Amino acid sequence: MNHTVETLQNHRTYRHFKSGLTLPAADLQTIIDCARRAPSWMNGQHYSIINISNPELRAQITAMQPGNPQIGTCSTYLIFIADLHRAGLASLAAGGSFTAAGEPDSLITAVTDTALAAQNAVVAAESLGYATCFTGGIRTIAPQLVELLALPANTFPIVGLCIGTPDIEMALKPRLPEHTVYSENRYPDDTTLSDGLAQYEQTMTAFGEAREKLPYREKFARYYSNTYAPKNIPLLQEMGWLTRTGSKS
Repeated sequence: MNHTVETLQNHRTYRHFKSGLTLPAADLQTIIDCARRAPSWMNGQHYSIINISNPELRAQITAMQPGNPQIGTCSTYLIFIADLHRAGLASLAAGGSFTAAGEPDSLITAVTDTALAAQNAVVAAESLGYATCFTGGIRTIAPQLVELLALPANTFPIVGLCIGTPDIEMALKPRLPEHTVYSENRYPDDTTLSDGLAQYEQTMTAFGEAREKLPYREKFARYYSNTYAPKNIPLLQEMGWLTRTGSKS
């Protein structure tokens, strides 16, 4: 099998890393180089990557994320930032107004670029034999990260990435049935999707992942019914995002 395909098909998330190990500089550079080769809108590369290499800063972030202790034990922790700040500087230099930066599509653009770069980093790290774990929970501490990382306007922390040597082996987690996520020419009907979700719930229950405390569908029923999710819209607006509802014709 092609090595890249094998790496992708064997992806799994590791949350237990051997502590005290350092990523060789050459491997870290390869991972960053691969992240930077990700495709991006208009070649804007609307992201920044911050390596949390300072032990005290890493400890601060770990303490604020008690649900993600792996932040403190992995060899390298990268934070991927959606970033239009550089685009703003380019606009200023060329006499632009930069008003479109506040429209929703600009946030979608930057988050997409950021996610593509982050995924490239994961594939590169895993191809080098390392384990990885994304930590989306950092968005719950976005205000603190803005201050700790000195983030300027038109930036926002999207996801963290743990890279290191696994301390335990993880089973390959089943995925949703293909027919629920892949179709040709039109979106699947709700019966197809609902049947697939029911089937997958049984599959995941049999898989028995220890950290999953609820049946698959109930997990999302609770999550998307809650009112305690982080409310970052005011902070996003303070940082220059979502300040416009869209261009008027």
